Amino acid sequence: MRNIALLLMLFAAAAVAQETGDVRNPLYKVTVVSHTTKAINYGHRTEPTRIGFRGTVLMPQAKGEAVVESKRGVVEVDAKFQNVGAPQRFGLQYLTYVLWAITPEGKAQNLGELVLNGSDKGKLRVGANLQAFALIVTAEPYYSVAQPSGVVVMENQVLPETIGKVEEVDAKYDLLPVKPFNYDIQAGQARATNQGPKLSMEQYEAVQALYQALNAIQMASAAGADQAAADTMKKARDLYEQARQQQTAKSDPKQVVATAREAVQAAEDARAITQKQTDAQPAAASGSH
Repeated sequence: MRNIALLLMLFAAAAVAQETGDVRNPLYKVTVVSHTTKAINYGHRTEPTRIGFRGTVLMPQAKGEAVVESKRGVVEVDAKFQNVGAPQRFGLQYLTYVLWAITPEGKAQNLGELVLNGSDKGKLRVGANLQAFALIVTAEPYYSVAQPSGVVVMENQVLPETIGKVEEVDAKYDLLPVKPFNYDIQAGQARATNQGPKLSMEQYEAVQALYQALNAIQMASAAGADQAAADTMKKARDLYEQARQQQTAKSDPKQVVATAREAVQAAEDARAITQKQTDAQPAAASGSH
């Protein structure tokens, strides 16, 4: 069972902090937008190999492992993680974790969302259409983001039994803007022990999916998608309202999650359309001279 009061209080605390300007002494600040980690060229090997994951300075207790196997046209990653704290500790906009493959050239590929269970553990099995890459885990505002945030909480670790050519990767991939954040340990512990209404894991995932949809819509709107991709944004908002109605009507939580995730994808599509139009404007302007 998940404590929904923790999630709701986190959002309320953010609103109060923004209105009052109340900022506590920071435990640490996120300022790094590039990082060097290890990439492995898995090539066309037929046998699987094992790699590890270690937490960064942002979450040193986190760890994990994965079995990586190169198959025809795809590299499969079967990963398990533990000691992974709630993403909201890094800021109220962070609602989930995403596993990324980073190529030696700096290209980032979203491999999938890492959903945690009630004991700070999670697992996922995904495929990458790459051969050489590093693996990192980041905190994100919603599951279908196209670029990794700067909140990198775990990175892959080469083990003695790891098979493959190891390459040093200067992972200066494009990151979303990173702002310093504050994390109050005592306040976080107090919220974690608050005894609010309990939800099943499915109900909790439905609530999280709705918040992710709202995040995606707000970020797309801030990027100008209401004007640049009005039809797609309307679809995203309609799907979000449909998901809310499903939750109010106590529909199957899985149905709520499915509808909310569709809203997330529509909002991300609208943001991507807007970004393409924005990027094309300088080129069009220079071509007119």
